[in-house]
Amino acid sequence: MFHRWCIGLFLGASLVAGQPSQARTQAWVLVMDGRGGVVGDLKADEFRVKVDGKVRPITQAKTPAQTADAAQSWVLVFEPIRDLNYRASAFLAGVDFLTKVPDGDRVFIVARGKDSLESLMPGFSVRRGAWAEAMAKLPDMLPESLVGISKATLQGAGFQAAFADATDGAPGQEALNVLLARFQAGALGWAKGTNDLRGVKVLDRLNFDNPMFVRGLFSTVERESKVLEAVLDQIATVPGQKHVIVFSRCESDDLSHPEITRAMTKKFVREKGDAGGPAETATVVHRDMSILRTDLQNKAVVDGVTLYSVAGSGQNVTGFIGSIAPFTGGLAFPLGSNPDAQFGQGIQVFGSRYLVQWSEDGLPSGPVALEVSTTRKDLRVMAQTFR
Repeated sequence: MFHRWCIGLFLGASLVAGQPSQARTQAWVLVMDGRGGVVGDLKADEFRVKVDGKVRPITQAKTPAQTADAAQSWVLVFEPIRDLNYRASAFLAGVDFLTKVPDGDRVFIVARGKDSLESLMPGFSVRRGAWAEAMAKLPDMLPESLVGISKATLQGAGFQAAFADATDGAPGQEALNVLLARFQAGALGWAKGTNDLRGVKVLDRLNFDNPMFVRGLFSTVERESKVLEAVLDQIATVPGQKHVIVFSRCESDDLSHPEITRAMTKKFVREKGDAGGPAETATVVHRDMSILRTDLQNKAVVDGVTLYSVAGSGQNVTGFIGSIAPFTGGLAFPLGSNPDAQFGQGIQVFGSRYLVQWSEDGLPSGPVALEVSTTRKDLRVMAQTFR
């Protein structure tokens, strides 16, 4: 288990308390060098902030070391995951990540049930045994597709912002370690699910020759996205840094596949009596999915949440949340390349962010572009890109 004093990742509630407008004049900023290491010694005068293209005066830049004593909040969301091998990778990555969460940090676990997203605990918990109990349910609980009709709000145990429990220390950590070992040693098929058909094109999987079918599919994805927005709203009142990590491989990811964009310009043979071909369907899907992405991005930024994704198969195929995460200052990790190793070690950097604050003459009514950079050369700056 990583200790807080070793990695200096965390931010106290006192730093983020205040009027709602404060969230519009501050950003969590992750700075890395060329090797991917965290840079933690930048000073306020080494940052530059532009809002809507205008340079804003920086009032404060708290370093990770200066904010090392307070807890952070982590939400793990498991959307449907297709294919037993990808399911196994996601479950392993999730448990491995939880074994590395520092003492005092809070975790809330959400998973897709038979017809909607369900919380597996009443609120943010510090009891590691409860994390292990929730993760142990996933193989039998999580479907492979967005079946049913999503409810408008989070189901299961719901979410209570005031919920608090007590840490269970070493026994809780041991429960996570035992679960991880059980998953790692599980017999073939332990993660449930079926083998996905290989070589099937996205347009064929989604039946893009049938616009009515695709419109119905999009409606399902839209409802699911709105429930996720509701989750972001529910955790918005929790102080400190908030991270939402979404594991998925389902229809929402398929509808975000790059092949959809390419299909918009393809020529297809039209058959008599059809209701529009794949190119027309792709154009509508691309437009509507872009709206969903924008809505979710805006919600995450307004609610002060950094999104992360464990989905997709590679750098250019990152899934629905993967296409959003960078705009909130988060990262996308492919499911197809040992995410338990890549993602699990990320705990050392995910929360190691500066709190950069600036002053404004007045706040715009809607989102505007935000650019955070540094004058120090050869560094990579990750922050939300609008506010």
